[in-house]
Amino acid sequence: MEITLGDGRAKAESLNVSANGVYFASSRFIAPLTRLRITLELPNESGGKARVACDGVVVRTEPEAELAGTGEYEVACYFTEISEPDKSRLEKYILAHVPF
Repeated sequence: MEITLGDGRAKAESLNVSANGVYFASSRFIAPLTRLRITLELPNESGGKARVACDGVVVRTEPEAELAGTGEYEVACYFTEISEPDKSRLEKYILAHVPF
């Protein structure tokens, strides 16, 4: 996944995704209440990738403060804006990969 902050873009690795938000690993500290632009790349049926773009706000970061020597932060982000087609694409992906 890719995130866009006020000062540029960064790559991040999604750890968990839902229709309402994403939990991801970041090499940099991102403070709670930070607004982000998020682009997720999801595999699709044809073997390619589908992109889902949305806006979100950080609701939690662990560790809770920037610490020297910390190589990875875990960030929880709530989606605040996602188009209906992208939300549908994300929900379809999730339902196909969640065992019931």
